[in-house]
Amino acid sequence: MHLIQRILVAFVLTIIVTGPSAAQSGSFGNSVVVGPDELLIGEPNNTFRSGLVYVYRRSGGEWREAAQLRAPDSERADGFGAVLAATGGTLFVAQRGGDIHVFRRQGSGWQHAGALPDAGIAGRDPGCSQYGYCGTDFGITLAASGDWLLVGEPGSAVGAPAEGGGRGGDDAPPPAGVVHLFRRGANDAWAHQVSLRPSASASGDGFGGAIAIAGDRALIGAPNHGAASDEAPGAGRVYEFALVDGTWREAAVLESVAERNATFGTSIALDGDVAVIGAPGSGNGHGAAFIYRRDAGSGAWSEQSRLAAFNSVAGDRFGTSVAVAGSDVWVGAPAPRGTDTGMVYVYRGSGDEPMFETSRRIQLTETVTRDAFGDRIFAGSGIAAVTASGMHHQAGAVYVYERDGSGAWQDRGMLASAPDGLAAVVGAERKCTDGTVGQFNCSDIELLAFIPNSMLRADGSSRGVRTNDNWGWTDPETGREYALVGRNDGTSFVDITDPVNPRLIGDLPKTPDTPPSQLWRDIKTYRDHAFIVADGAGNHGMQVFDLRRLRNVTAAPALFEPDAHYANVASVHNIAINEETGYAFLVGSRGGGETCGGGLHMIDIREPLEPAFAGCFRDESGGTHDVQCVIYRGPDDAYEGHEICLKSNGDMFAISDVTDKGNPVPLSRATSPNAGYIHQGWLTDDHRYFIQDDEADVLRGSVPTTRTLVWDVSDLEDPQLVTQFMGSMPSSAHNLYVKGDTAYQANYRYGLHILDVSDPTKPRELGFFDTTPYLEGPGFSGAWSNYPFFESGSIVVTSLQEGLFILKKRDTTPVF
Repeated sequence: MHLIQRILVAFVLTIIVTGPSAAQSGSFGNSVVVGPDELLIGEPNNTFRSGLVYVYRRSGGEWREAAQLRAPDSERADGFGAVLAATGGTLFVAQRGGDIHVFRRQGSGWQHAGALPDAGIAGRDPGCSQYGYCGTDFGITLAASGDWLLVGEPGSAVGAPAEGGGRGGDDAPPPAGVVHLFRRGANDAWAHQVSLRPSASASGDGFGGAIAIAGDRALIGAPNHGAASDEAPGAGRVYEFALVDGTWREAAVLESVAERNATFGTSIALDGDVAVIGAPGSGNGHGAAFIYRRDAGSGAWSEQSRLAAFNSVAGDRFGTSVAVAGSDVWVGAPAPRGTDTGMVYVYRGSGDEPMFETSRRIQLTETVTRDAFGDRIFAGSGIAAVTASGMHHQAGAVYVYERDGSGAWQDRGMLASAPDGLAAVVGAERKCTDGTVGQFNCSDIELLAFIPNSMLRADGSSRGVRTNDNWGWTDPETGREYALVGRNDGTSFVDITDPVNPRLIGDLPKTPDTPPSQLWRDIKTYRDHAFIVADGAGNHGMQVFDLRRLRNVTAAPALFEPDAHYANVASVHNIAINEETGYAFLVGSRGGGETCGGGLHMIDIREPLEPAFAGCFRDESGGTHDVQCVIYRGPDDAYEGHEICLKSNGDMFAISDVTDKGNPVPLSRATSPNAGYIHQGWLTDDHRYFIQDDEADVLRGSVPTTRTLVWDVSDLEDPQLVTQFMGSMPSSAHNLYVKGDTAYQANYRYGLHILDVSDPTKPRELGFFDTTPYLEGPGFSGAWSNYPFFESGSIVVTSLQEGLFILKKRDTTPVF
């Protein structure tokens, strides 16, 4: 029996995402259709191009891209390609938050033939986002066979305990799931026939989260079944529906042993009278896959065996994906053990009997941590396609396996798309004219150059790379200026001495055998050395790099190794350096080493290649997010000449005296009205005012536009909030720095904003440069940081999805 030779089934897992993960890369392989000589691969989550479906065909023994399919009215980031299914020369392509498109085979290609009608479906709310936030997920699962198409609308996260998100508000329960049936009629037109709901329908069950259909029977998963149960919440269930006398009716219920959060029914494969059902939450996340067999006479299903990963540990999530290829069963475990690299297990069947033995365990050898290999598996016609959505920083990849003449599975390599990014802008200064520079909105700021993320790695393998923090260094011997650019997987060194023709000199990768940072890397300099930390990055520690090595690069870009490594910390959120004293201050430490409770981890770096632990300050507020430490020369005579740290601690502003590293002294704590997340700040040159930002106030709706906080710190033991300056745009603030009478702010989604702070109590806007003109409103993306301290006047800005901008403030001094 060869199921996938008769039908093509596509399924996808729903993940409700918040914060930075929502900006994940393209997810090449989000869904795949496998044919005898053709692979169709969806990529819905692009940032700079439209969603795509790639058509691959065999050529010379290899799989090569032959065509790309787009929505008729395609546009940037339109979500096309989220889920695929095919039957009888018809291809269905779901568009996130939009239509389900119908394509028909025309010769060797595919021709768009319209969209699936859904206006007549009872209860259908077309205003809801498909992925998520109002409770409907129409088209998040598809399965097709013959003249039937099943469209899932599970109404909640699949494979996870249900959470809020219904139309009634955050506290409203998610709706019960539903599956809509469409039938092919005359002239190859598809029309809605009926909407299926199970007999035990309940809020949050996720009915429709996985679907498999073969002929006149369909299995539909409700992986969160029992979500509201005290006995076994999220145990999961699978329903069989059968076509009887022209009507689809519930025929059976398949359940395993009641187990909390087993999510039985997260994945389903159906081959005649044999079904494979995944339960990745079983056994505290070890996972399991169940083999069921249907008695042809009675129609009853019974569990025949249970597959489990050998040497599994909690969190493997074995059973997240399942597929049937001839007599073999494939099972994915995308998140196993400490390496965070996925695995796939292949079980060889024994004739028509549902008895299986493990014949192979597949784990990628050339991969990255958190590769999520095995999160989806699609099979048919002697081919298996396994996705690794974590590859290349969530850009995604598909690995193809084919059965050879002896029946063994052979690796045919990885398929991946081109990097998704903007084109570089170099060669000449671009003036801000009539409020724009090309596609970028601006006011009184010129564009000198733009380098996309795709060009910031030495080896060019930049799919999914995101930039984050930056800093600058001017070579005291040569006078050359360098931008030090943080990425989620390393640090780029870019020579910007000729700012319209920047040049990548080299690349310092992350600490070996550590995962890429989720987003965060932070860089500061002292005595011609760079000190680099990363958060969410395992045992990354602090890298030390001698910047003078940049002088001697003859073949750029070079691939560097650090000159020293400080291992008394693991993941670290931020680093500050007081260049007067030669001390580094690490904050937000976690995951290993001396975390200092997330407060100040102080390091003596006066000998840069021999960093030595100097002391802790465990802040009572629960940790520090960012800090500036200086020798204080302000109006508070009591602390003149003391080493003072001004800390942004999330819910408060705190000041400490760290002159004695063995006995640091807290001086004061204060907060601002409706604080969202007090994020970062910088002193004015006279040390009288501290100008600070709040990262979350706009995101939470506490204030309508960017809020800049100005503190009078002339009394360090009693700082006073003297001004809350409201900017012109609804942007969340991130990093700001003060140079002379000017503050330079990097604000999410609205780029660089420059403020005149010659009178800090009365700031005024001088100009802006929007690094994300295609995004509007508050959100977690766009400009991360800036460095305005180059003597040349060049300003570098890093923007997460986009890359490195080199800007210049327009001289608006009146000429008399």
